[in-house]
Amino acid sequence: MYAHEAVYDAFLAEVTRLAREGRAGADVDAQYGPMTLPSQVDVVRRHIDDALARGGRAAVGGPVAVGERYVAPTVLTDVPEDSLAVTDETFGPTVTIRKVSSMDEAVELANASRYGLGSAVFSKARGAQLARRLRSGMTSVNSVVAYAGIPALPFGGVGDSGFGRVHGVDGLREFTYAKAVATQSIKPLITLTTFARTARSDGRLAQVLTLLHGGGNLLPRRPPRRRVDPDA
Repeated sequence: MYAHEAVYDAFLAEVTRLAREGRAGADVDAQYGPMTLPSQVDVVRRHIDDALARGGRAAVGGPVAVGERYVAPTVLTDVPEDSLAVTDETFGPTVTIRKVSSMDEAVELANASRYGLGSAVFSKARGAQLARRLRSGMTSVNSVVAYAGIPALPFGGVGDSGFGRVHGVDGLREFTYAKAVATQSIKPLITLTTFARTARSDGRLAQVLTLLHGGGNLLPRRPPRRRVDPDA
């Protein structure tokens, strides 16, 4: 996440408040359950450890949040852009938040990722404008994943997030292929796919090309006439 410096402190305070209220577990009062893949627990742990080792700070959670099956919410700040938590896909209940001085900086940092599946913009006035500047297959404005609930919109990413689309007209086109058919209606000046050509047909084609595109270099050059000196 990238938050403008004008709202960063308030935004971080609200995110950390909500993160502290979240709880993983198997009981009915838990907000979410265990990690889907056991191997993903190690990925989350590695990303958190790397972020902290590079100077990041855990506003909520941290290494203690990672258990054998469950991972508690973790909010990381001051994380360098080249850390695993920023450059790779964590697929866990973690988030990085960075303060930016302008929305131009936020767009530049967001677009530096090699991934580009979905993104979200929260803004009072410039949401649609910023959304068009983000390099991602989908962007929602003032919502997290609004595009996922609209079947008419194509769903898919760019970059290392893959190719192709589902949903919408573009999704239907993924089940088709382009078919080209060419029908000859007039006899061509020269048949390019045969060696049975004559010098006359080649010259005729050169004349037509010269008339269409100019330049006399395409026409066969006549040998220069030899000037005869009458006194010789």
